[in-house]
Amino acid sequence: MINQEEIENIKEIIKEFFLKAGFDIEVDGNCINRDSEDVLEINIKTSEAQNLIGKQGLVLADIQLLLRKVIKKKTEKEFYLSLDIDGYKKNKESYLRNIAQSVADEVSKTKREKELPYTSSFDRRVVHMELADRKDVITESIGEGEERRIVVKPVL
Repeated sequence: MINQEEIENIKEIIKEFFLKAGFDIEVDGNCINRDSEDVLEINIKTSEAQNLIGKQGLVLADIQLLLRKVIKKKTEKEFYLSLDIDGYKKNKESYLRNIAQSVADEVSKTKREKELPYTSSFDRRVVHMELADRKDVITESIGEGEERRIVVKPVL
């Protein structure tokens, strides 16, 4: 588990990263252990959130990947980085969970499968996890690359 001193060091690395990129930020974060893996949850507050999130969160995903590599190289620690900017991912996750349940209810009622539009791997994971415990529907990812999407099917 990453200790508090290491978290503070990582927060400084993140501040330096964004400062060099020309962004003034505030960093908050903690480490949790999920499924025997350290998950470093970092939230950035900035007045330039829209530029750092990008369309459909694509810039945020790229920044998260790059920061993870920078931090791992400097700290030599194994962890998963979950980077959020001004609560974007948290809000999006809540929205996706609501959509998933709504679609699942519709599929269960009509007994007809429903295809969701293209989503990122993060979005698909949220939907799959949200509906995993339901007994009346199943989810399946179909398509390749940018065409990958989720189909919610009734259990007959």
